[in-house]
Amino acid sequence: MPRLRNVLSTLGRVLLSAALLGLLAWLFRSKLGASWRLIRAAQAGPLALAAFWYVVFVFVSSWRWQVLLRARGLRFGVFYLARVFTISLFFCKLLPTSIGGDVMRIAYTAPKDRTADAFSATLLDRLIGFTSLLFLAVVVAIGLFATSAQSRALELTVFGIAFRGPGILLLLCAGLALLVLVTLTFFSDAGHRLVNRVFGRIRLLKLGDRLDRAYDAVKQYRHSRSALLLSFVAGMGVQATLSLSWFSVARAIGGTVPLLYYFIFIPLLNIVVNIPTIGGLGVREWAFVLFFTPTWLTGHLGQEPALASALLFLALDLVFALAGGVLFAVTRRKTGEGV
Repeated sequence: MPRLRNVLSTLGRVLLSAALLGLLAWLFRSKLGASWRLIRAAQAGPLALAAFWYVVFVFVSSWRWQVLLRARGLRFGVFYLARVFTISLFFCKLLPTSIGGDVMRIAYTAPKDRTADAFSATLLDRLIGFTSLLFLAVVVAIGLFATSAQSRALELTVFGIAFRGPGILLLLCAGLALLVLVTLTFFSDAGHRLVNRVFGRIRLLKLGDRLDRAYDAVKQYRHSRSALLLSFVAGMGVQATLSLSWFSVARAIGGTVPLLYYFIFIPLLNIVVNIPTIGGLGVREWAFVLFFTPTWLTGHLGQEPALASALLFLALDLVFALAGGVLFAVTRRKTGEGV
């Protein structure tokens, strides 16, 4: 039964990605030719800058991860972690699973009997990353709404509900508060007891024992406040570099949306892409077109440039994912002791 559920889950992800891409292609079938011409005419300079910012994104992400690993006594060089992070991109982007990349990150940083510590660092890296990306979006949105009267006309539709002006800011703040609450729960003794009560008796694959040790490892970070703070600050840097990469891609085909909007919408896009698909394939392209084409947006993109930008960034993403596949073949696992 577990194997059947895994097969059905994988099949569902593949079908959802295929359906979204197919629907996107069908709806924009009359614009694909124009989008392709924009892609072919893309400027090399901004594309090279987009690739540069993507490399910076990889290294900032790796440094943030290194900070959390070192707080648990696991020492790895940032270049080694950058290789592992790129390998994780291969498993995230090109295989039908949303957790394959994290599994590889744990596998390459977990010495014998230290799996819980590597798991806790990777889990917190995810949680703090989500929190910092929404925090960045909230800060930029506050500045935008405070300085631009036009921003009050902004509109964002979520699950059929339209949020206008300050309503968007309230939505962002609600998401941020929820993530902070979830993150704090992992440091809570009460949360630990609840997990033990629910899962502690599960003997299959020693799941109960593994969860207990992982939860205990996460709680150890209560004594590593400086590492948590550095990780949070670095998380905003991660989102900023991704936003700059997207901005540069759009510039390559003549995009005119101001950079500030990328600092708001790209973090939101990076949350949306966690909908179970193959590495966010299809979802990310839909979200970018949705966020950057409304007519109320300053310098809004037409549908052809928006689709061209999304496909160009997809190509950039796949290049780095394929590089991760090459690194997977040549990178040897290290122990983390004195590295």
